[in-house]
Amino acid sequence: MAGGTGSSISASDRIEQLNNVDRDVAKLLQYAGTAIKALTSSAPESNGNQDDQAQNIEQRKADFSAASSEYFGTLSSIDVRLRRHITALEKAGILPSEMGAAELQSVQSDAKSSQLSTANNRTTITNGGLGNLDIGWLNSRNDHAEKPMEAELWEEAQRMVQRTLDNKLWVEDEEDATMSDDRAMSAA
Repeated sequence: MAGGTGSSISASDRIEQLNNVDRDVAKLLQYAGTAIKALTSSAPESNGNQDDQAQNIEQRKADFSAASSEYFGTLSSIDVRLRRHITALEKAGILPSEMGAAELQSVQSDAKSSQLSTANNRTTITNGGLGNLDIGWLNSRNDHAEKPMEAELWEEAQRMVQRTLDNKLWVEDEEDATMSDDRAMSAA
């Protein structure tokens, strides 16, 4: 993202790139698991011949080496892409630059301070170090918590209606029983 290319990438492209990073983090975990599995595979049976055991050990070494290489390659790729996104966010003024890191700690320790400028007045840290990032706007776009909560509310409403109907039927049965008793007494 050198020069002016950072501003030419749309927000949807950036989100897609971050989704790719997210997928690569899952791959990273898979590579780590494969490497660990190669190291912890059970030992071959003692009744196998020496050549089979040596071949099994060599295969495990090769599996570990391949998984390790993929792990470190993917880790490096993730690191580079995330650094590019951080740099773009800093250039856009959404995140404070690294130059303001010490000042950010000062802002966080002094909750009364809402703005702090660096000594050379090039970087201004606002909004507790979040820059121009509007957390409310981001949260309003996220419905991960809203959907399960809505489902819970509908379930609770359904249980409440069912209890009400059950109570109403029980009350009607009681009234019918009372009326039957009254009729039986008046007939006697």
